[in-house]
Amino acid sequence: MIEEYTIDGYLGSGYQLKVLWQILTEPEFGNDIFPFLKTEYFDDPNHRRFFTVIREYYDEYGKIPNLQNKSIFHAITRYKQSANPVDEEILMGIAENIKNWNDRVINKNLDYDGDAVQQAVYNFIKQGEYGDLADFIMSNLKKGFDDEINYKLDKRIKKISEIGSDEDEGIEIFDDIDRALQVNFREPIGTGILAIDNLMGGGLGKGEMGIILAGTGVGKSTALTKIANEGHALGKNVLQVVFEDAEDEIRRKHYAIWSETKLSEMNDNLESVGRRVRDYQNNDNLGKLIIKKFPQEGITIPKIRQWMDRYKKKWGISFDLLVLDYIDCVDPHEKYFDQNKADEGIIKAFEGIATDYNIPCWTAIQANRSGLGSSSSNSNNGNAAEFIGTSQMGGSIKRAQKTHFLMSVAKTPEQKRAGLANIAILKARFAADGQKFEDAIFDNNSVKIVVRDSDYSYRNTRDDGDQEPITKSDGEISKLSEKIAAMNRNMDANKEGRNLVNYKDAISGDTATNQENKEEVKLPINEDVSKESKEKVENNQKNIADEFAEMKNSRTFVSSSNSESDIRKQLDDMSNRHFKNSS
Repeated sequence: MIEEYTIDGYLGSGYQLKVLWQILTEPEFGNDIFPFLKTEYFDDPNHRRFFTVIREYYDEYGKIPNLQNKSIFHAITRYKQSANPVDEEILMGIAENIKNWNDRVINKNLDYDGDAVQQAVYNFIKQGEYGDLADFIMSNLKKGFDDEINYKLDKRIKKISEIGSDEDEGIEIFDDIDRALQVNFREPIGTGILAIDNLMGGGLGKGEMGIILAGTGVGKSTALTKIANEGHALGKNVLQVVFEDAEDEIRRKHYAIWSETKLSEMNDNLESVGRRVRDYQNNDNLGKLIIKKFPQEGITIPKIRQWMDRYKKKWGISFDLLVLDYIDCVDPHEKYFDQNKADEGIIKAFEGIATDYNIPCWTAIQANRSGLGSSSSNSNNGNAAEFIGTSQMGGSIKRAQKTHFLMSVAKTPEQKRAGLANIAILKARFAADGQKFEDAIFDNNSVKIVVRDSDYSYRNTRDDGDQEPITKSDGEISKLSEKIAAMNRNMDANKEGRNLVNYKDAISGDTATNQENKEEVKLPINEDVSKESKEKVENNQKNIADEFAEMKNSRTFVSSSNSESDIRKQLDDMSNRHFKNSS
């Protein structure tokens, strides 16, 4: 730093009073420049003392005292040195001099040169900051620059360059009306979970941050992999950052989606899985999907940013979507003595990626212990349906305040076995929130997530891009499909003598009954299974048989669609596996 670098020494005699005048009469300038001003910049000891009073007021109230509302006089009275009887008199004298100067300018007895004073101060501050930066560079030159030092340098250079720059003056309300009225002005990228995407207006948009809150083992990686997979399918370049899972584990989850093969069955079907993955690879317009595993210690958001920048320089590819699995594994890039402050620093840095790169960024947060079973509400079928709220978020609650979209995923033990979950929308800046979805399909084994809700279930089918609601029969088909899958699992469990779950109660919706077309259910019942479980599975078999018969004999399928084909296949499979004399 330059020796004897002071305001009067750099700008000329008498400039200290002009600087204080502008600070006290121009609040925007004062608040903008004050964080950079140092006490030692003032040569005159009385002016230095006056600046100290302003500093103490600023530290307590978060704003600068003002000449117009006379808060500067309150500051002097409050922060005067009681041991020095002349201190208040000197400080009041300086305030009166500034007031008289300002009155003469207002009365046009003096020309206003405040803008020139401000520009001169900005230049003075910039030069001082660059001097401090030079000292910082020299002190770190011998030991070398690592990623952290480079990040701090970039941050300081950017901060200095913005001192005194023209402020963003906003946008005029009628400026470029058509741009504001574009349907996809946010340019969202979908999650692949239809109901969630429709609720979000298409997905997470550019510059937005989304967080999934879930407990251990619920499926944070499943949800994030599903989101990354959908972005890739939409032709986007996706970076999926992982800490805990191996890269090949994550790749297998993507392969499970493309091949429709459960992870537990993949080793027995390697040939067919490989064939389906290669078939998918041949699709046109696929984006890049890069899976990058970082070590679980010492990785900060700046290091992730720098990796993204290096990748772009090497391969010429910019990422359109970042999926971070998950942010609790990231270390703070600055030293904090308080963990909540550290959490806030990390989430701000993550938000910075979304803002600076103008891309949607997803991550997950671990629920605290109170989120592993304490929050529950009664579901429609009488079972306890657990939901997680923001109070169960681990770490600083300000992480929830920062995000654009926050949803939680919770599972009871029964739901884990059934591949189901309860999803709650806790925050959505761009849409309504507060929705709760009970018993959504959330199968970690197949990496499948389906939220069924008539209010948010629609698909794009028209050439003009308008969204057409799914018909009632489509919803019934979807519901029955889930029931068939659940019933198949229960039947298999029964045959093997394993414990049964009352899947009928776990899946909402009424069952249809058709006495005339009902087919008889004849299944072997393992005698080792408890009487109560036998009754449950027999009741389930009866109910599903009712619907099976009705669907096979009704005209529910009125149009050719993927859902129709899928449900017919499931009905046929179920008939072949479990029913005699199948139609």
